[in-house]
Amino acid sequence: MSLGLPGHLVQATLSRALARASHWFGLICLAGALCSVLALSVFPPTDRLQVTVAAILGMGALLALLARWRTVPLTIAYLLLGAVCTYLFTSAVLGMPGVFPSSDMFLISLPKMALIMVGGAGSGALIGVLWSTVGFVLAEVAATLAVSQTAVPDRPDVFTIVTYLFLVGVMLLDGLARHTGRAAQPAIHRAVQDDESRSLRHDFDVRAIALMHDTTLNQLVSVARAKPGPMTRALEASLRETLQTLDDRDWLIHVDERTAATKGDDGWLSSAVFRAIDRMRDRGLVVDITGAKESLARLDPESDRELGFAVQQCLVNVLLHAGIVSAEVVIDADEQNVSVMVLDAGRGFMEAETGNDRLGLRQSVRKRIERLGGSVVIWSRPGAGTSVLLTLPAPPIVPSTIAAAEEATAEAPTDQAPTS
Repeated sequence: MSLGLPGHLVQATLSRALARASHWFGLICLAGALCSVLALSVFPPTDRLQVTVAAILGMGALLALLARWRTVPLTIAYLLLGAVCTYLFTSAVLGMPGVFPSSDMFLISLPKMALIMVGGAGSGALIGVLWSTVGFVLAEVAATLAVSQTAVPDRPDVFTIVTYLFLVGVMLLDGLARHTGRAAQPAIHRAVQDDESRSLRHDFDVRAIALMHDTTLNQLVSVARAKPGPMTRALEASLRETLQTLDDRDWLIHVDERTAATKGDDGWLSSAVFRAIDRMRDRGLVVDITGAKESLARLDPESDRELGFAVQQCLVNVLLHAGIVSAEVVIDADEQNVSVMVLDAGRGFMEAETGNDRLGLRQSVRKRIERLGGSVVIWSRPGAGTSVLLTLPAPPIVPSTIAAAEEATAEAPTDQAPTS
């Protein structure tokens, strides 16, 4: 009975709904009582009938005020006026000789049921039951007193009793459901927090494994493959960059603020893909670049950084496993995505047959791109080379920005022709 709302809103929402339903039911009962008194006024009107009409109208007005402002003084005033109205209404109706045989009629129950509905205005289940009980007792006492002054026999009012028990039952069930919901809320919050913690830990593990493969493992392979003797400048620079990457800890955050701050107007030269290709060229790989290089400017800093690492790993695989020292990088884009394809004409392989110790494609490429909502497609077979397509979502370039750039270019001053 939580309605899908947060725990701190459920109690107030259900209390308002129950109060509104109770008030409308009470107003309908008072409207029925008023119509009955007006129908009895067809006979010669008496002062008692006029006072009864005034009491019913006053009771309805107080109920309307109570529906808007649920305060204790208004509730007490409604109970007192309701008891007087019940007494006057019962006396007026049963005081007509020979019309009604007994007091156990639905018509007599109308003001009493309206008086019981005051319990729906309570802010809690127990308070609501208390107000309803007070209203029920006052209604029965007033009605019994009025019946005792007439010749009509007094019989138990089943309609009022059923209404009272129904309203009390609804309020008690509502209170029990709210108590159960409040008890379950901490467990739900803990489950949500545990799920978020597991997701964050998994994300951290994936990024840490990918970074470890991109940096430490790749550098260890480079050192192992290096010729004996002093390190080359390219290998030394690569090791220094790896140490700086691990020391800066930029990989711990989702957005690389340093990359965002240094990203200039030329999206290609400031992109992580360009830097990855430049590093691999320093290691002796020949890389040809074609396509829409400027489209890399559409990537956000995190996507740009992760795509650069993934492209670097693809080129490392070419250098280590393809058996050749050349590769091609093709950059393409559409309205929703930016794609980079890394191609080589090397040995090729079957992805399904790669061992569990080969983490490059799984961690540094596939999981890295898929974590950002992108996709990785690999085409390869032994002797036919390898093609790896990396696709990441990217916001389209705003047309107004393109138009503004074209307008600025058109308005740029041109050299004037020399005059003679």
